[in-house]
Amino acid sequence: MAMAIVVLLLSLMGAGTGFAVGVLLQPSKDIGKDTAKPASTTPAAETGKQAHSEGTAEGKPDAPAEDAGAEDAREETFDADVKIIPIPPVLTTLAAPQGKWIRLEASILAKSGGQRSPELLAEQTGEQVLAYLRTVRLDQLEGPSGLLTLRDDLNETVRSLSQGEVRAILIHGLLVE
Repeated sequence: MAMAIVVLLLSLMGAGTGFAVGVLLQPSKDIGKDTAKPASTTPAAETGKQAHSEGTAEGKPDAPAEDAGAEDAREETFDADVKIIPIPPVLTTLAAPQGKWIRLEASILAKSGGQRSPELLAEQTGEQVLAYLRTVRLDQLEGPSGLLTLRDDLNETVRSLSQGEVRAILIHGLLVE
């Protein structure tokens, strides 16, 4: 009987802890809205000066508000003047360890009415991705942070080499064998 009570109490404590962690980790939907409003009412924003150039004592309270506003603006521009263009699947070997293959399937977000045709842009982006993936090691791709780093590096590479015609790369599938 005592053993059943102990098991019941431990189960209840585990369920309560799981619930509490779930509530704490759940993202709040109005966080970005609250932080974006104070950024627009700062004196620096009203006068047209950059808020981060003046700095604050801590230097970081204004940064999340600016990032939230920048993300909102970026999402609005994607809807208006961007085309989604699939790039050919990229298949190559990794830099290390020997014999490991990687296959990446992705699309690019390209500006409408760019200087180059969408097919040419997709082919050139595929070549840029291939060249980058040949330099990647397997340990760089491990875990969620590895995938985020890969996506950020690919976005930076593709944006700089396309003279801004490609806004971002969307990864559909990634397979390492």
